[in-house]
Amino acid sequence: MAVKNFWSLNVDEALVADKLQDELKHKGFEVFFPLRAQLKDIDLILFNLKTKRSYAIQVKGSRTFPPQKREVKRFGEGRAGWIQIKKKSIFENENPVDYFIFLIHLEKEGKTKREIELCYLVIPTDEFRQLLVNSKKKLRKNDSYDFFIWINPKEKKVIEFEEWNNTIDLTKYLNNFSVFK
Repeated sequence: MAVKNFWSLNVDEALVADKLQDELKHKGFEVFFPLRAQLKDIDLILFNLKTKRSYAIQVKGSRTFPPQKREVKRFGEGRAGWIQIKKKSIFENENPVDYFIFLIHLEKEGKTKREIELCYLVIPTDEFRQLLVNSKKKLRKNDSYDFFIWINPKEKKVIEFEEWNNTIDLTKYLNNFSVFK
């Protein structure tokens, strides 16, 4: 029998866990990783030691693209990230996830080298479903949604765009760790 490493961490999940721990440890929260790496949809468990309340979280990390000139002209300074999510991960009735956290990697010029800035979109699952229904977002042939997320870090503004004129404002979810009370 081959020995497999079932406990290897996904980098995006580890980065989100570190950020959650840093942001919420003073409020009595701890972050846990499910031992079964193949657990469907649940990447992290956030547990409040004081209230005994737990939150199941799905983490999605982005692929980062350099901005096109027309995007900068339309949306201002910033960068685009791309995330794909299966429809059943969002709309399945048995879905136990309370929150989606999108981790967007923004590449930028540093003083001496290129740097990565991390931006976190913390979206309650019910609100996420409603956003998709209201926006009439198109489902791809592979039964998934593509999200092209533009973040302007200077203005603290976030939009998702599928088509040039169809955008969803996601600004209120940017680094919004206050949803965990």
